[in-house]
Amino acid sequence: MLGTVLKYKDLREVVIMEMGVINLEFYHNFKHVTLKITVPDSDKRDELLRNIEHHSLGRPWIHGYDTTVKGACEHLMHAMKSKEYGIGLKLSAIPEFIIDVLLKSTLFAVDVKDIKKERRWPLCFLGAMFWLAVFSWMMLEIANEIHYNIPALPSSFLGITVCAIGTSFPNAVASILMSQQNKPAAAIANALGSNVQNVFLAMAFPWVIYSYQTGYQPINQKVAGITEGVFWMMATLILVVFFVLLPNTCTLSKCNGLVLIMVYVVYLVLTSGETFGLWPPLMK
Repeated sequence: MLGTVLKYKDLREVVIMEMGVINLEFYHNFKHVTLKITVPDSDKRDELLRNIEHHSLGRPWIHGYDTTVKGACEHLMHAMKSKEYGIGLKLSAIPEFIIDVLLKSTLFAVDVKDIKKERRWPLCFLGAMFWLAVFSWMMLEIANEIHYNIPALPSSFLGITVCAIGTSFPNAVASILMSQQNKPAAAIANALGSNVQNVFLAMAFPWVIYSYQTGYQPINQKVAGITEGVFWMMATLILVVFFVLLPNTCTLSKCNGLVLIMVYVVYLVLTSGETFGLWPPLMK
């Protein structure tokens, strides 16, 4: 983010955890780095905190980590009162607070950010999957309501925009976080693995459940455009593999990322035009 040096001016938050652990949160534009340090001695820890507050001119918010709803309320109040937060960050703090309340009111007992609860990660994972399912269901209901109130927007168009972007957003955030932690391989694996899961699990598992309920009778579906969709999936995968395996690079550069974004824009424009009947499908 800033080379090999983290600067005090980018230190926004100091979180005091359990067992002498302190997390220093550095922010610079869209980049975020967490520096975790351990100071078992309480006197040295207090001295470190005083030095941090002195050298950073009192800008960072120094606080303990609270796994309950109280912690979410304190974070919201700090965001609204802090001069370091612009209008954009203050507005984004409101939906963040709502989500934070939902999560902390149900997952406080298994919050793995608390060092004493790290061994409860399986329960935390299950809780996270539950809330992902709830948010996905809400997104689907919103898409249905949009189609109901605006019939001009077909379900297929909402599927490739609202639903597709909504379901991919958590994966995008996870990939960004892993990239910031200098784990590019994990970020790429997350992007590819999530699509593999979508095809082989997210589609197959509900299909199996529905088939069981209907006595394994054939399920008639409208699959217009499925060939073109599969073509776009294959073309995108081949493009990503080509970029990763380029001679002497074996990485994804900024230029590669811009090319992939442009490919997605082209796909969105072409598919939207086909959905609204502006031009015939490229494949039947």
